[in-house]
Amino acid sequence: MKKVHYIGIALLVFSLLCRWFPSVAEFYAQLWYPAISSVLSLLASVVPFSLEELAALGFVVAFLWVLVKSIGQKKGFWWYLGKNALVVMWLAVWLYTGWGNNYYRPSLLARHSIQKQMFSENAFNNFLYDYTDSLNSLHSAVGLPAHQELEESIKAYYNETLPAFGYTRLKDWQHPKRPLVNRLYSAVGVSGFLGPFFCETHVNLDVPEDDYPFTLAHELAHLAGVTSEAEANYWAYSFCMHSGNDALRYCALFSIFPHVASNVHSFMTEEYYSYWLKSIDPAIRERYASLRDYWNALRIPILDRFQSRLMDASLKHNGISSGAREYSEVVSLIITMEAWEQAHSL
Repeated sequence: MKKVHYIGIALLVFSLLCRWFPSVAEFYAQLWYPAISSVLSLLASVVPFSLEELAALGFVVAFLWVLVKSIGQKKGFWWYLGKNALVVMWLAVWLYTGWGNNYYRPSLLARHSIQKQMFSENAFNNFLYDYTDSLNSLHSAVGLPAHQELEESIKAYYNETLPAFGYTRLKDWQHPKRPLVNRLYSAVGVSGFLGPFFCETHVNLDVPEDDYPFTLAHELAHLAGVTSEAEANYWAYSFCMHSGNDALRYCALFSIFPHVASNVHSFMTEEYYSYWLKSIDPAIRERYASLRDYWNALRIPILDRFQSRLMDASLKHNGISSGAREYSEVVSLIITMEAWEQAHSL
């Protein structure tokens, strides 16, 4: 075995320690990740295209090379198995050392001893009343900032807010990249993603302009070290709601609309759900239906189902028990954080 592989084994062992011991993952998140993400993203910043996709393609090529060489040179099963194990090891090492070990640190609420607000019909009704009133009153707001101004505003807000919660500051050279195979992401309904190999954020080119701010803010939250999808949604929501821009505030409210609807449907009666839907301005309901049809027209069902199951399995494998359903937990987090902020402002 080459000496460099021993480094890979050591890093793999460290990743396993992060998984088994949250304190080790916290050490990684606080001390290693800020430096690693800075270096990787700085290297990626010298090119305008996505290095994440090229890295993923490189691993696919490596697996194929092992297969072809094994067959062509009759290397045998054990040689084939051993070489594949090395490729898998380096794939895991790069993925988790670059970003993935953040999954295993204690949650935001646990780190800051924030008491999660359990479901209360009264508290939920209060949230829903304010949410619906704001959504209806802001739906005609215009004046979204240009992309560069928006990115700068998100970074400024996150760099002022997130370090106090244990996340890393965002850097000037960390800009969103254009996906190389954008059609594939639209086919599986992915509006944006953070790549773990070079810590690059990506926003799907098919994302409508009105939805771009929330999507970018969500992905930049991941870049700061947030792994929870619900929490990334929360920080995107928080940025927009604190921006002072009515168009951005509406963007946040509209972006969490399906999650709010899911919560109303889950926790309240069918009659209540129907009544609430009718209280939403028809123009908002029409835009949501139009947006749903827009994305459905771009999806390829078999790929979409495969990606959904893969995402659900990946989240569960990395300690998020609710899997893909975690996105809708943003409502609970908003209620919890607003209660916590109110208590600490007294």
